[in-house]
Amino acid sequence: MRSERPAKQKAKSIDWMTIILVLVLVFIGLVTIANVMAEPFTGEEVGFAGIREKLNLYYVQKQVVNFLVGLAAMLVLVAIDYEIFRSLIKYVYLANVALLAILLLTEKTTRGVVGWFTISTRAFQPSEICKITLMVMLAKLSSDIVEKEGGIKTLKSVGVLCLYFTPPFVLVLAQPDLGTAVVYLAIFVCILFISKISWKYILAAVGAFAAIAPLSYYYLFSDDQRNRINVFLNPGEDLLDAGMHVNNSKIAIGSGQMYGKGYFTEGTLAQLKHVPERHTDFIFSGIAEGFGFVGGTVLIVLYFLLIFRWFWVALRAKDHFGTCMAIGCVGMLLAHVFENIGMTIGLMPVTGIPLPFVSYGGSNMLTNMLAVGLILNVWMRRQVKR
Repeated sequence: MRSERPAKQKAKSIDWMTIILVLVLVFIGLVTIANVMAEPFTGEEVGFAGIREKLNLYYVQKQVVNFLVGLAAMLVLVAIDYEIFRSLIKYVYLANVALLAILLLTEKTTRGVVGWFTISTRAFQPSEICKITLMVMLAKLSSDIVEKEGGIKTLKSVGVLCLYFTPPFVLVLAQPDLGTAVVYLAIFVCILFISKISWKYILAAVGAFAAIAPLSYYYLFSDDQRNRINVFLNPGEDLLDAGMHVNNSKIAIGSGQMYGKGYFTEGTLAQLKHVPERHTDFIFSGIAEGFGFVGGTVLIVLYFLLIFRWFWVALRAKDHFGTCMAIGCVGMLLAHVFENIGMTIGLMPVTGIPLPFVSYGGSNMLTNMLAVGLILNVWMRRQVKR
C-alpha cells in the first residue's frame, strides 16, 4: 500500500487532459500532412500498397522528428521547478533579443520575411522561441509587481513591462512578421489583464491603438502587408494574385460540404495543389475539405477544450508567476488558432501563422511543446486547494 500511494499521487500530478488533447492534435496533423502532400489519387488504387505508392511521407517523417525534439524539450522543462526560471529568464531574454537583432543583419528572406537561421537543411526561427521567452519574462516582472503593489496600478509599472515588451515586438515587426507580432501582443494583453491592470491604462491603450493603427498602415507596414489588408477588406480585389490564396482556400473548404470528401481519395483540391502552403499555414483547408464542416468543428472544439484546460491550470497555480505563465500560453494558443483559421476562411488577413500542433514546422512545434511543458510544470506544482 505504501508504494501505491506515491504512484497515485504522481499520476494525479500529471495533466492528462492536456497530454491527450495535444497527442490527438499532433496525430491529426501528421495524417493531414500525409493526405495533402500525396500524389493525386485516381480511384484506381488497390489496397494499402496502391495507397502507399501515392504517399509522400517526407514532411511526415520530418514532423515526427520535430515532435520528438519538442517532446524532449518539454520533459526537460517539466523536470525543473519553474521558480528557477525567475533567476534565469533575464539572460535567456537578452540572448533571444540579440538573435532577433542579428537576424536582421543577414537579410536572407524566406517568403519575404527575414525570420530564419538556416543550418544545413534545418531552419531555426528565433521569433517562435521568443514567444516563450517573452511570456516568462513578462510573467516574472508582473508577478513581482503584483506581489509588491497588489496589481499594475502605476505608470512606472506599466513602463517597466513595456520596456521589456517593446524590443522583441519591434524587431519582429521589422522582419516584417505581423502575425508573430500580433501573437506577442496577445500574450502581453493576457498577462496585463490577469495582473489586475488599472482600467485607465486599458482605455489609454485603446485610444493610442486607434490613433496609431492608421499611421502604421501608411508609414510602418510594408507594401505586402498593406496589400494583404486591402485584400482582406475587399476579397474580390485581386483574385489572380494576393487574393488567390484565400479564395482557393475557401473553395477547398466549401467543397468539403458537411461531411467531407475523406482522406486519401480522388478529387481533393489539396492534392491538386489548389491550396497554397497546404501543409503549413493553410492546413485547415485540407482538414475541412477532407472531413467537412463536421471535421472542422470537431477540431475547433478540441482547441477550445485545450484553451479552457490551460485557463483552469492558470487558476489553480500556486502563485501569480505560475498563473501569468499559464495565461500567457492561453493567449499564444488562442491567437494562433483565431488567426490561422480566420485567415483560411477570409475572416482575418493572411499573416503566415501556423495552426498549433497540426501545421508542419520545427520551430513552431518546439514552441508549442515548450508551452505544454510550462503548463504541466505549473499543474504539477499547484496548490491542492486555492
